Amino acid sequence: MAINRRQFIRSLGLGAACTAIPGTSLWASDKSLNTKDERLFKLPTLKCDVIVVGAGPAGIPAAIAVAREGAKVILLEEDMLPGGAPVDMYVTYMCGAPRIGVFLDMIKELNRKHSLSITPSSTIKDWAWDGKQHWWLPSAFVQVLDGFIEAEKNITLMCASPVVDTLVTAKGNRNQVYGVCVMRQGMLQKIEAPVTIDATGTGLVAAKAGCEYFYGSDARKDFNESIGLEKSDGRVQPCTMMYISQRTRSDAEFPLEAFKTGVLDHDNVKWASQQTPQEFAEIDSGIYLHWGATVECKDTTDSVLVAEAHRQAIKKLEPQFEILRSAGYVTHVAPKLGIRECRRIKGEYVITVDDVLKGVMHDDKVADAWYSLDPWGMKVDAKIKNSVGPYGIPYRSLIPAQTEGLLTAGRIISGTRLAMSSYRVQPICSTIGEAAGTAAAMASLQKTGVRNLDVRQLQERLDQKGLFDWYRHVNMNVNNKPWKNK
Repeated sequence: MAINRRQFIRSLGLGAACTAIPGTSLWASDKSLNTKDERLFKLPTLKCDVIVVGAGPAGIPAAIAVAREGAKVILLEEDMLPGGAPVDMYVTYMCGAPRIGVFLDMIKELNRKHSLSITPSSTIKDWAWDGKQHWWLPSAFVQVLDGFIEAEKNITLMCASPVVDTLVTAKGNRNQVYGVCVMRQGMLQKIEAPVTIDATGTGLVAAKAGCEYFYGSDARKDFNESIGLEKSDGRVQPCTMMYISQRTRSDAEFPLEAFKTGVLDHDNVKWASQQTPQEFAEIDSGIYLHWGATVECKDTTDSVLVAEAHRQAIKKLEPQFEILRSAGYVTHVAPKLGIRECRRIKGEYVITVDDVLKGVMHDDKVADAWYSLDPWGMKVDAKIKNSVGPYGIPYRSLIPAQTEGLLTAGRIISGTRLAMSSYRVQPICSTIGEAAGTAAAMASLQKTGVRNLDVRQLQERLDQKGLFDWYRHVNMNVNNKPWKNK
């Protein structure tokens, strides 16, 4: 029976979890295909101290932290270039705090060399926050981040290297992760290390290791949270297609009246829709960042369904593109759909929304965080959403339950959906990544498990790097409110 495209997509959505694809190793090991070329069938196993999977907002700081601790790290990225969300999804405007460590260095370098006004902003200082709507071109992130990686001699960057499996063995009542397999030249290449960090944003490495994970919305009773849904609906936050518009005619005027929300000029304290015509004209740089079209995706772990949602978003954006084209503007659309939520890997501790709202600073805190609750597609009282102050990310939430040799970093750490809606933003993911990288290097070099690492020693090391300075600054100087959370 013939099957059309829509039926095919629908069948994937219903039955993808029950299907199995033959292991690639079966084909790679079949030497009858070509017995004369050994390169087709054999790749050496690579070894290092730490593997970081995902060269994005969490993975790059993690790898840099590993390298600066004196350990050898292989940084894996499925795309052709490092960068993740700012490069692939055009999420080049940064929400949340703190902006410290590797992330602060990145912001300062972007401001110094890649300001859209050409002249660097004099107001970006120690905390990289001046209340303005700074954003940068995706290509600027590529240059800056590639430079940061290249400066660290202990990092080996492998792009175009998608992970297809996790190397796991049984160790007592736990799974021991000892590396990953990547696809290269149509073959599986093994990479082994005492510690692996899953910074994929999807939690694929942890899922392949057999770790338990959460997906979609939780019910309030699941984690005894004070707010949330009475009953889980299984949905994740919707996805957004970002794009940039740019003036091409000297007489072009931006059609501000057609864009009520989601448009940023490069250096203003307000969104474009909040500005008066006079305020808008004072900058009117001719280049704008757009939160374009928002669409639902049934399963953000399935790349085929994500691609279908991507197409739907482009279709939804066509009226906006036409308005801009008629006004004298071209559009640059992100290569990938922006995904806010995927798997959340269950760890030794699950961060709840009440931890966030109460500002809990755990004894094993390894990162500070501050951002409002931002659960797209779910109604939360505005006063509650914006009442969030600084809170801490515990080390236990980076350690997957019943698993050794693996840490998580970024939005996939152990937390509820509502809690994750606050810490999923890039500055916080970066700080979590830097903490995970430091912990992984210490565990590997000390030849101990990530669970057995002396947390006080880890915290002292993070403190030496200045990763806790922001919280001290907040407490001492401005009564926990360095800026008004919007």
